Parts: sequence; structure tokens; C-alpha cells
Amino acid sequence: AYIRDAFVLLPTIYGFVILYCSLKIWGIPENIFDENSDKFANLANYAAIIMAIYLITPGIQAFAGLSPKPPTLDLGDGDYLTSTTKFQYPMPQEVEEIRGDIEGDIDFSIYLTTPVGVTNEDIPLAIIFHGFANPGFSSYVDWSNTLAQRGIAVAFVQYPSDVWPEGHDTYTLLEKDGMSNHPFHVPRTIAIYSALEYLVTILPTYVDTDHLLVGGHSLGAGYSFIALDWALSKGWGSSALFVDLEASYARPVQEDLQVDMDLLPDNFLAHVAISEDDMSVSDCFSVHHQKILGEKAILIHIPSDRHGFPRLVATHYIQATETHDDLADWGFYRRVAYQADWLFSQANNDQIKENNSYQMLIENENTTYMGEWSDGQPVKNLKFYSDAINDPEFDYCKTWTGP
Repeated sequence: AYIRDAFVLLPTIYGFVILYCSLKIWGIPENIFDENSDKFANLANYAAIIMAIYLITPGIQAFAGLSPKPPTLDLGDGDYLTSTTKFQYPMPQEVEEIRGDIEGDIDFSIYLTTPVGVTNEDIPLAIIFHGFANPGFSSYVDWSNTLAQRGIAVAFVQYPSDVWPEGHDTYTLLEKDGMSNHPFHVPRTIAIYSALEYLVTILPTYVDTDHLLVGGHSLGAGYSFIALDWALSKGWGSSALFVDLEASYARPVQEDLQVDMDLLPDNFLAHVAISEDDMSVSDCFSVHHQKILGEKAILIHIPSDRHGFPRLVATHYIQATETHDDLADWGFYRRVAYQADWLFSQANNDQIKENNSYQMLIENENTTYMGEWSDGQPVKNLKFYSDAINDPEFDYCKTWTGP
């Protein structure tokens, strides 16, 4: 359901099955006006064949290999091999006591992925967070490796989303201005704080926290604000900061969990990405998140394009390793690679690389370009919005209050 009609061959296969069964059971259709024929069987046979043709027809080109192919993008592997180490952090007892069973087999940890062969370089730090009920590192290993191969130490932070605090069954959900009043925010934040404090103790000495990326996917994008406030209060990201929010869900509404945006450094950029066929979260969360991040934040719309096969469908999950396809390379991993280059080049005083990577992070014909199908048809471009909340396309977000 999340992919909608991306699986164009699935109904085609159903069609072939129906056609085979129809011919196997009733044989070649007979003249329904023949008095000696079984009219019911004939009508059922014709109906089944018509249904089969209806299902088969859209996929014939794809089955025959005649549909245009999507463009591939070779990002390369960066300059470094990578190594990942798992560090289990202390889970606060007050959170442990209210954990549910869904994530019962998870030893909540920080997966620290670092470049191998570091010599005299200064290595920036990235902190990224997973989506709701999806703490597995395997789902975000491609994101981590894309950063680490380009000289970034990456801390993938697992946090418990299956928690049941007091009041979880009595509150009335309110979603507004990119926030929600979920009582679950509080214990999750307590766990995140514990993980971040533990992160301080495990970072290698060559990691330069003055150059920082904070990002997340879905619910993890909402909780990136928690980590951002924590990091800024410690002076992290003071030289360069990038915030990457992918398919954002709500950040906390609780007053003591708000981020102090006055601490943002001058050298700051942000991407807030939404997907055209995201059926999990409203675009309005991202629109409001861009608003709070300010004028240096860009809202990016990743389009779907069903021109050829496989179809390019921008879902809620294109940032996950399991759905890493050509669209993900063009719409997500390309940006991740340049985010890494932007931070690394500044940490190591490479002005030329810094300028080049910066140009690939802001709107221009190169950054919006998404390649061409094999028949020369351009793939639909990325759309960039500098102030989405005041764009007519997102005008409904000004008063949006949830589903």
C-alpha cells in the first residue's frame, strides 16, 4: 500500500494467473449464443478473460523490457573505508520500567561509524535518529556509510519508541505547528539525553564536534530538535552546522523540550525533505520545521515519476536501506554526500571543495536535476522552497491541526 502502483507487475502476474485458471477450467470461450453451450460457464469465462486482459495490459511493456529505464547515479564510495562499533548506553530506569514488548529484543545502543585510516584530518560528527518503531541500524546503514566514507564520524542513536508513560491512554492528541502533545515524548527524550551524554565518553579524540550534522528520519527528524538543542548548549556545531530532516514527524510541544534557535551559528544550513507519495506523515510537519529553522533552511520536495519501469515512487521510506533505489540516490544520498563534503572541507580548510559542495546544497539547475529516463525524458525535478509556509502550495499548513 505504501508503494501504491509501483509494483506494476503484480497485477500483471495476477492477470496471467486468472487467464491460466480460466482457460484451464473452461477452455477456449464458446459462442454464448449457441443454444448447446453452458451460458453461465461461458459468461464467467469471458468475464475472467476480460479481467485478465485489464490487469495484464499495463505491465506488457515492462514485462517485455520495452519501458524506459530510470537513470542511475554513481556516487562513488568516498575516500575512506568505514568501521562500525556498537556501544550500549545506560537506559534510565524510569524509561526501562515503561518499555513495551515491540522492541524488547533491542539493547539500545549508539552505532558509531568512523572513517578508517584517519591521519591528520579533522573529522566532523553526525548524529542521526531512526523513525518510529524502526531502531535497527541495518535500515540506516547506507545513510551512515555515505557520510562516513566522506570523512564524517556518524553516531546512529537508537531510542525506545515503544514506551507507555502515565496518561498514555487518557490524553487527546493535538498536532499543530509541527508539534504534538504525545506524552511519549518525555520518556523518549530522557533516553536520548542518556545516549547523548554517553556519546561524549566514546567519541575518538580526532572527532571535531565544532563541525556537526544533526539529522533524522520521520519521528527521528522530530527528535533531531532535541539533539540539536543539547548539542548547541554544549557549543557543538559552532564552526559549521548542517541539519537534515527527512520526512519529518512531530517534535515535542512540551515547553521544556523546545530548542533555543538563538544558539544557531552563522555558518548553518538545513534540508527539510518531503516525498510526494508519503502516506505516513503530513507535509505540514516539515513545513513548520522549516519555519522554525529559519531562512537558511530549504524545504525539498522529492517527486514521484511513473514514466518508465521500475517506477520512481517517492515514499516515506526512501531514506531506508531496504528501499535504496535510483530515486533514493538522486533525491537523498546525493544530498547526503554533499552535506558530508561541505562539513569535511570546512574542518580541513579546503575552500574549493567547500564552495563546490555548497553549490550542490542550494537551489540551482544542478541540484534540482534528477537525470533522464533511457528514452531521454527528463525525470521530474526536485522542488525547492525557501519559505514553504507562505507558499500557496502549502497554505493549508497554516491552520492544519492533524488528521
